[in-house]
Amino acid sequence: MLAGSLEFPDAPPARHDAAWTPETQIANMLELCSAQMESALQDSDHAVEALIQAFSTVAESARTLQSISAQLPPEVRAAITQALDKQLETLALQIGSAVVSFQFYDKLTQRLGHVRYSLSSLAQFVCDRAQSCEQDQWRRMLNALRRLYRTEEERRIFQMMTEGLSVDLEPPPPVRTGEVELF
Repeated sequence: MLAGSLEFPDAPPARHDAAWTPETQIANMLELCSAQMESALQDSDHAVEALIQAFSTVAESARTLQSISAQLPPEVRAAITQALDKQLETLALQIGSAVVSFQFYDKLTQRLGHVRYSLSSLAQFVCDRAQSCEQDQWRRMLNALRRLYRTEEERRIFQMMTEGLSVDLEPPPPVRTGEVELF
């Protein structure tokens, strides 16, 4: 073992050939982070697809119940209308809340996609010593990445980081049910 280096028992043996460079190692680790993010996003997409299907079924069932209720004889409908309407209203509120949550999930996946692209771009960039040693090339790369960010929060974080400021994130505002905003 080299002085000051670490050995990890489960790690593959370190390569010491002409192709090995610190830049290549950094790029490989950035690509690993990107691949892990993509895998996690794919897993979560499958789960969200199942949830969307479940909520679509619940919404359709609620519409069917309303239709059935409207067809009941007046004397039966009068007896159950208030209780049924209350339950249908609760279902509608919960479905609305689920839609808002899905929108936040969509925003999250978009932002993680931007991070993945940034990691991949950085991985390619650091492997090219001619580019990565030029301040003007860094400026160009940062400008290209800046265009990715769509939300105010993404742009603010990017601006703070490029200015060398520490980023203290505020907790997100609470989600209010009944409000639907497209991102």
